Amino acid sequence: MESNEVDILNPIKDMAYLRKLILKGYSLKGPRLAESKDLLVFKRFLNRGHIFFPEDWLESRGYKFVEPSIYTKYFKLAYKEKDGVVEQYFNSKYTLSKKNKKIYLYLKGEH
Repeated sequence: MESNEVDILNPIKDMAYLRKLILKGYSLKGPRLAESKDLLVFKRFLNRGHIFFPEDWLESRGYKFVEPSIYTKYFKLAYKEKDGVVEQYFNSKYTLSKKNKKIYLYLKGEH
């Protein structure tokens, strides 16, 4: 494996996994100007039971993507039909970065 390749990450369900990613050199970026504030709000999302899905993980499982538009309320969407039901994820305002690669994080859409 080349040294600048980035692995496909698993969904982020808890702070323990996020800490492991940070120790591996990933950094969390969010909508606030301070990294510590972004981390605090991200932790609150996790404590409420939200799971963040990396874009590469969704893509590797056959999800298709729709670019942001007025019809998607300016969110980039990932979707896949499963057993006649469309599973939908939308991009959050958070990303993970490592070695100049930005990995967008998605949340599952509510029906």
